[in-house]
Amino acid sequence: MPNHAARPGAARSNTMQHPLFPRLAIVILAIIGCVWSMMHVEGISKAEGLALVDESVDFSKVFMKTPNINISASSPERYNGDASRLYKTSEAEAYVIYQVQHTAAYEWTGFDVETWYNTGAGGRLPGDMAFEVSADNIVYTPYTGYIKIVSTQPKVGGWGKINWEASWLPAGTKYVKIIFGDTSNHPSTWAIQIGKTTLYAAEHSLKALLDEITGAQAALDSAVIGTNPGQYPLQEVQAFAAAIAAARAAADDSAATPATLQAAYDELAQARALFHDTVILTLNWPANASITAAATELDQITVTWPHIAEINDHPGVVYHVYKNDSEAVQTAGTTYTFTALKPQTEYRFHIVAGAGNDSTKVLGPATLATDDLGLVPAPDFSLIDKDDFAYEDFISPRVWNKDRRGIPYYYYHFHTIANAVRLTEPNRGFIDISVHRSPAVNFPYNARVQENHLWFAYFYTHSASWNIYYGMPEVKYRLEEVLEHLLSLQSAEGAFSEYGWETYNLAGTSFAVQFLGQTVRLLNEAKAADPAFPSINEELYNRVAEASRKAITYVLNDEEMWSYGRSYTNQFTLIWSAAAAYLAYHPDPAIEQQMRVRFAQSASEFISPAGFYYEADGFDMGYNLGVHLQNDLIGYHYFKNTDLEQPFLEKERAFYDWLSYNLVIEPNGAFFTANAAPSRRTASGIVERKDIPLAEKLPIARAFVRTQEEIAAEAAQAKSDIAKDGIWPNVPDLPIGTDNAYNPYGLYNRMLSGYYPLESERAAAIQMLPYLARDRFNHQRVDDRSGLQFTYLRRPDYYATFNVGLQRGNLQVFGPGLLWHPEGGIMVSSQNEGSLTSSRNLSWGTINPAAGRVYENDSLTPSYTVDGQTLQPAVGYGDVAQGDMEMQYSLGTAGNKTVKYEEDGIAVAVQHQGAFEEHIPLMVLPEDQITQADGIVKLVRGNAVLEITFDETAEANLVQKNFSAFSYQMQMLVIKTSGSLTYRLSMSTHEPAQP
Repeated sequence: MPNHAARPGAARSNTMQHPLFPRLAIVILAIIGCVWSMMHVEGISKAEGLALVDESVDFSKVFMKTPNINISASSPERYNGDASRLYKTSEAEAYVIYQVQHTAAYEWTGFDVETWYNTGAGGRLPGDMAFEVSADNIVYTPYTGYIKIVSTQPKVGGWGKINWEASWLPAGTKYVKIIFGDTSNHPSTWAIQIGKTTLYAAEHSLKALLDEITGAQAALDSAVIGTNPGQYPLQEVQAFAAAIAAARAAADDSAATPATLQAAYDELAQARALFHDTVILTLNWPANASITAAATELDQITVTWPHIAEINDHPGVVYHVYKNDSEAVQTAGTTYTFTALKPQTEYRFHIVAGAGNDSTKVLGPATLATDDLGLVPAPDFSLIDKDDFAYEDFISPRVWNKDRRGIPYYYYHFHTIANAVRLTEPNRGFIDISVHRSPAVNFPYNARVQENHLWFAYFYTHSASWNIYYGMPEVKYRLEEVLEHLLSLQSAEGAFSEYGWETYNLAGTSFAVQFLGQTVRLLNEAKAADPAFPSINEELYNRVAEASRKAITYVLNDEEMWSYGRSYTNQFTLIWSAAAAYLAYHPDPAIEQQMRVRFAQSASEFISPAGFYYEADGFDMGYNLGVHLQNDLIGYHYFKNTDLEQPFLEKERAFYDWLSYNLVIEPNGAFFTANAAPSRRTASGIVERKDIPLAEKLPIARAFVRTQEEIAAEAAQAKSDIAKDGIWPNVPDLPIGTDNAYNPYGLYNRMLSGYYPLESERAAAIQMLPYLARDRFNHQRVDDRSGLQFTYLRRPDYYATFNVGLQRGNLQVFGPGLLWHPEGGIMVSSQNEGSLTSSRNLSWGTINPAAGRVYENDSLTPSYTVDGQTLQPAVGYGDVAQGDMEMQYSLGTAGNKTVKYEEDGIAVAVQHQGAFEEHIPLMVLPEDQITQADGIVKLVRGNAVLEITFDETAEANLVQKNFSAFSYQMQMLVIKTSGSLTYRLSMSTHEPAQP
């Protein structure tokens, strides 16, 4: 059977329950029963007689289930080879219901449910399964007559088998509900899995048929033959009598099989329902009466029908008109126009006429459709000049991604995206093209695919001479469909799914409301500019607002969301601005109050005492420089000039102070090298200048941003390039199948950017960077949650970083990080590692040639001394004792290493059992000079010199790596030796030769 998400009782919906047409309801229910019978007959195993066996391979044998149930095929070795099992995906109530194959002929008599239970921390097990039974799928009664059998076999990976068996069930049981146990005391919702379900049934086909014959005969005996209202035509009575006789013959046949008896039952039940529908009524439709469309448009259908035949005798007749099985209107006329419909959509209509206590049979149903929507046209650029676009249309904001594409690019390709919207089921409204999320996750369940609704809203609402899409119906209706599909992905609590059907998470939810807030903003701004602007369907707009309210409320109040957001802060900090965007149009004191509460809590919970934002309870430069700068941008937009501005800036001040130690600038200021080797999730070693609006109020942030002069030059260059070589428009192709081909951030950032300092203001901020403001310090930043310790060492000729801590992710690399020269820029840059299955080998450290990775790709807990005195790192940040600082740490069990930062260089000593290599990742420009001799390697860049001296007996090689940063290319200095090694890195500045 299909995946039925309805709860018990939904099988008897309100469809066709109007008192004017009870007979049609009987027919429909009879037909539904036949369909269920045919679809379920294959669920009974002939080999086992009256048993249904469900191996949990799919949901074909399940009658109904809650939405939060999925199938797992992972790790069958943990479940005695069982390769498919049902599990619940959320803490909400979860159950499956099984129906007997023929509700009149069978009843359930027992079951055996094989489950697998996981033992959590401290030996905690989820709660017991529960069971309920029902005769009609409406009223369910708890069933406690089962026994619980716990397997004595050893658990595998914490999983053990428990069977739940029932040898009897109450008489008349047609439905069995199996309810998953409570997992709230266990860390995982999937801690219970159903591997196999067997249900046993008793067959009563003959009794069911005899009961149906009795009822049919009673109906026939009470029928009066005639031509007056309330009577039955003679031929209908004769046909019904023949159907009863055929059923009796089947019942009297001693050789009849259960299948034969069930078929006879179904035929008689259907004949009985049809017979009831042949009674002569007072009100009747004329011969060949039908429902037709008098007119159709994109969003409306005018429905027409004839008057009843007795209209002259019943002038007070009322026509009850139903759309999609729900009564829509009562009218005395014979036409009605349905508006606010979806284009290119079929609707079902049926009508019942009534006067007093009399009514007609049902006319219809008739299926009528609105007009086809048609394609969104491509823009004609021959009618546009580049001067038609505004200055800011050519600016490419730089926040998260490196999007260099201006508005003309997005305008040029918009019709391709718009025409990819599905206008048919299933998943109508899904943007069915992989241009924003990667193909691996570009599926209808992913709410993040729908984020491009922002571009639909922009082109639909943006009034400009070049924009043909402003107010265009083809765009409006597609925007509505995209939003409709997005709303269908929201849970009852308010969360949105991302990586699977009903797989709800914080990211899917917070990002969804972030973009919804800006789409609502565009719609409201367009309406404010032009009150006649045709906004989206009002009912849909209200649902979008309600969906936003639910999502924001859920994220702000749910403790699991808060706990997760405390670890993955980039996903939660979106909610401040999402709430602010919502409140701008929908004031809600409760939301505002809780947003302020969480915002205040985040000051100590989201930002480490060291200054970085937590990512997976640790540090990640990519997320700190990506999503967090993004969140800062919109947060500043909404908090600027409010009472939250100063608390917001104070919180961010600590973050930018952190960045000022961890981003080292190049002499030309074009980019920064990041102290990113300890990053837990991403590789992000190089950072370009960003767009950071809060730099308007936070001067240190200006060091990392583009200036007004640069923006003006970029816009002028982009405007020139767009007509380069006589090509108009000269924009890139749309690379379908990539995750940044058509990105909503290309618009989102434009809507929220706006501040750029002068060159002089940025220059002043750069001089505030600590390693430029001072030429000598020892500075530490220590986080207690992750155990990370960062040390920053400035001497007149160099700036260096040293990172240690408990490894929480396989990418993290500790030990020496960066080495920077005041005039030359970056000289050595250690990068983090790759996944478990691959090694990037871009790290600074010691390596056993047989291991593949440096020892520093593991937890490091060094001892510190300054001028021979022990230093104990303290949680927080600040300068520590000044002098030569030494760090000593072990290399697994194979040896130890000492790194000493002295006034004129860095001395390293390694002790190791057997052969080993020392890797030093040099960053080399094309014009750099590298010389190599016994025991010495020298890198000269202009006046800057890095000299590395080491034991002459060691073998040294330079290996070019597949890693570059702008013009820099990494060359790994590999020093091979055995037993021990000492080497020294000295930085100096040579005076230029006199002419």
